[in-house]
Amino acid sequence: MQDEKKAASEGPAAASASGQLSAEELSTTTRSVRRRLDLDRPVDISLEREALSTALQAPNGSDDQPWQWIVVTDAERRHRLAECYRRAGRPYLEAMAAQAAEEPGRTGVWRASVHLPEQLSRVPVLVVPCLSVPPGDFEETFTRLGFPAPVDHVAHSVYYGSIWPAIRSLMLALRLRGLASAVTALHLARAQEAAEILGLPDHVTQAGLLAVTHPKGTAFRPVPRRTVEEVLHRDSWHSHSSSA
Repeated sequence: MQDEKKAASEGPAAASASGQLSAEELSTTTRSVRRRLDLDRPVDISLEREALSTALQAPNGSDDQPWQWIVVTDAERRHRLAECYRRAGRPYLEAMAAQAAEEPGRTGVWRASVHLPEQLSRVPVLVVPCLSVPPGDFEETFTRLGFPAPVDHVAHSVYYGSIWPAIRSLMLALRLRGLASAVTALHLARAQEAAEILGLPDHVTQAGLLAVTHPKGTAFRPVPRRTVEEVLHRDSWHSHSSSA
């Protein structure tokens, strides 16, 4: 991805005095890595297990911990999942190509997005984070608790908000163990096909997919983002200004 290329070209992030990344460095330099995947180096699955153990400390709604994690290392199953991802992502990637043709600044993002499905079957570890209850159960819970209708907004926010903090925590924990990850969700356009590949029961909902490898190189730096002044509002939406 374009961010990866910029981050790599600027050299390694500064290490703390202990030689380890500080929390600030870890948070600002952990990329979703798509183009710098070392596809020839095996991944020690015990590192994935350690990282997941750390990620399970993430916050989640009512501490219900509704997550389950499918770690896919079987070559045939990875290949089928990669094919599912390619079919699901094709319309999106075609739209991205058209956008990149009109906006050359988006070309790097498009190229990185295209690269991942081309190489996904060779990624040694794929992780599919799942929720072990359907979203309708959360809607029923909020209705039972007396929340006014419609409850779908709050229920869905808590539902997916109960796993995405853990997904980000997993990416950070993998990074600390020398691994890289790319997080995506394009395969969810064919979620039923992926569920059949993974043998998921009907009540289980997939939340995304992570490709886990060793990275090529270790140089990652913060990348350009909108400034705080562009996104910060003080007390109300209308306070949006550099003085906020």
